[in-house]
Amino acid sequence: MKPLISIWTQPKQTIRYVLEYKTWSYSFFILFLTSISVGMTSFTETDFLPDLSLPVIILLSIVSSFIGTIISLFISSALYTWVGKWLGGRGNFKDMVQMSPIASIPMIWMMPINLLLVIIFGKDLFVDMMNNADADVFGTLSTTLMITNFLTFSLGIFSTVILSKGIGIVHHFSSWRGFGTIMIVVGFFVVLLIPIVLLLIFALFANTF
Repeated sequence: MKPLISIWTQPKQTIRYVLEYKTWSYSFFILFLTSISVGMTSFTETDFLPDLSLPVIILLSIVSSFIGTIISLFISSALYTWVGKWLGGRGNFKDMVQMSPIASIPMIWMMPINLLLVIIFGKDLFVDMMNNADADVFGTLSTTLMITNFLTFSLGIFSTVILSKGIGIVHHFSSWRGFGTIMIVVGFFVVLLIPIVLLLIFALFANTF
């Protein structure tokens, strides 16, 4: 079985195959490919370090994406394991860490498109278009990014479906309960973010007056 292909039509079988026949190194390889695919355009429209060359910007994007993804993997896997057990699951942290990167495989298929964006638009891709981009470039790039963002969003939905099935497999319960596990974790982070957002708003208004 080839997980990069079979995940599209046989997600459950693919996840079981990876858990049974693959090692952690394979899952981290998948995570690395995902970081390259998504990371190369993660600084799009940020105007981040504009004086750096294009290769350096892309390298920093990929490295920061990989580091952030690794940290996110361990935190999310711990939460999925804990919340899943609270919902009656029987999974463990090791299997959750090994399984979770498999859900990101659809994002790897954005690599050719993101690479093409970098080749065509170069450093314009990383410029704040509202303030700095040429009018012609702005129109073409904004339309292109709208399409690619829609594709990324669609793949993200499918990745969530795969993750739900994977959590269900690890915890030995249904995919719907796996989806519920994700929603509880997301809700947890939303609750944590609310006071931070309110604090930032308060600080903004305080500085204004």
